[in-house]
Amino acid sequence: MSNPCGVSFGICTVRITRLDSLGNVIAGSNAYVSDKAISVAVNPNLETGNTFSARNGCGCSLARFKVRDTFNWFDFVFTQAALEPEMLAFLLGQTEITDPAASGTPTVGLNFSSAVDCDDDEPAVAFEFWTQHIVGSAQDSTFPWFHWVFPRTIWQVGDNTFEEALAQPVVNGFSRTNDLWGRGPYGDGPPDGQSVTEWAVYATDVDPPNAECESQNVTATS
Repeated sequence: MSNPCGVSFGICTVRITRLDSLGNVIAGSNAYVSDKAISVAVNPNLETGNTFSARNGCGCSLARFKVRDTFNWFDFVFTQAALEPEMLAFLLGQTEITDPAASGTPTVGLNFSSAVDCDDDEPAVAFEFWTQHIVGSAQDSTFPWFHWVFPRTIWQVGDNTFEEALAQPVVNGFSRTNDLWGRGPYGDGPPDGQSVTEWAVYATDVDPPNAECESQNVTATS
């Protein structure tokens, strides 16, 4: 069997999983799967390496050297097609507003607090998404998906515009190292058993999870 070498297309499913202050998965109703993403911008934050050069008295170059750049983290811009309050509560760590009078006591909104104090734990989630693996004019029959994994991310409200148009909620985030994610708690981690600490992407024949407009259960096992 040849290696997968098709094209990544679209963004079909997003899954977030709440983490504690150390990066452990929080067991319980702490996962959320959405099929309403429009886009995720994934931009590497790099620290440019120093450059050095030497010239002689006539201005001729004797030596020049550039230290390699250093990868710091990824910066994200996540744009949704729909307003999903419970998902935003997970991402932003804000208090949910529920409606006790409605059937099932649904989450209907968010109640935002002030900035997090220095001694407070910042809300963190694992952030995953699936894109289609296209070969020719169709999804690859062997590995139809690319699974992207960022095992620890931090989020804040982005620039949002409300006007005579369909609103598209935006949040901004960045990645962090998480050596406690392992292969994740869902059984769909890297097929060779590797742990994911910074980020990973791999072709897979495992279908994305089903989206629901509510939180889903997750175990703490990783």
